[in-house]
Amino acid sequence: MFNPYAQGGWRNAGNPSSTPSRGTLPQPSIFGALPYPTLPAGAPPAAASTFISFRFSSFSPTILDSVVTGPKSRTYFRVKTDSPTVGFTAIHNSASQPVIIIEWLKHPVIEIRDILSKRQTSQWLPISADRSHRTMTANGKTFVWASEGQYICLQLFSAGVGAPQPHARVLREETAIVLEITAEAVQIGLLELCIAATLLLHSRRNID
Repeated sequence: MFNPYAQGGWRNAGNPSSTPSRGTLPQPSIFGALPYPTLPAGAPPAAASTFISFRFSSFSPTILDSVVTGPKSRTYFRVKTDSPTVGFTAIHNSASQPVIIIEWLKHPVIEIRDILSKRQTSQWLPISADRSHRTMTANGKTFVWASEGQYICLQLFSAGVGAPQPHARVLREETAIVLEITAEAVQIGLLELCIAATLLLHSRRNID
């Protein structure tokens, strides 16, 4: 049974080997590796008719304590850090069940209920040698998160000619982080994975 705090070998992040979840934060591992500009105020967004949008907003004070809304402004997820356990970030679904757990150790650990067994974030989202992209394995396939214009896009890894269409893309706005994901990607089980990746890539914490 998925229990982020009492089972599965989770350690108390208050121990000496843990990284404090507040105060001085490590340098973010993603910035500089996958840079993209913030959308200018008043600029029209890129066409997204084939995408479903999920917005991380209501930061308190960062994305690590936020609300994720989807179609019709419905709340789909809530992100809570250090509550009830210090050193953990939990993403709860609309039924208030924790579905994604991150423990902020020196090398952070993530688990996604029924989808991803507990492992280091650096193993789940390894960065390339040239720091140009990160890979993500899901459903036995390899995907790539890479910068493309104003977005960080998730695409199926392909050695063929021509760039595949993105399954998801993330845009940083002034007061929100927007995840746009295709209906197909949701149907094949990528939503929780993309929610978790979006949070990690914008956590401003070292995930390597």
